[in-house]
Amino acid sequence: MEETRGEEVADFTGIYVRRALEPRLRGHGRIDVQKNGTRHFVIIHHYVSEWNGRAVSLPVAQLRSRGQKLQLYWKRANGRWVPYDAGTDQPFVGSLEACIREIDHDRWGCFWG
Repeated sequence: MEETRGEEVADFTGIYVRRALEPRLRGHGRIDVQKNGTRHFVIIHHYVSEWNGRAVSLPVAQLRSRGQKLQLYWKRANGRWVPYDAGTDQPFVGSLEACIREIDHDRWGCFWG
């Protein structure tokens, strides 16, 4: 029963994230949510490169569970996930909705370049 409940939550999260972020893409690809373990997931932008026609899967953000909240991470060029700065020299921690708003807004240019 517990496994099924987790899958239902993951499915809802994926649907919510896609609905919130895909309008930003303006038809250039799609958003996917990949669950990594039980405590975090990665938001991925899949698209076809206009330069060489190859399929690209670009990790946009990672969210990790911190009790009832989520901590937001972005992927550096060296491949490491680092905490996203809330602008107060503190890591960004908030609800799923707050994290999605921050990813969409992208004030530091970490998620969408």
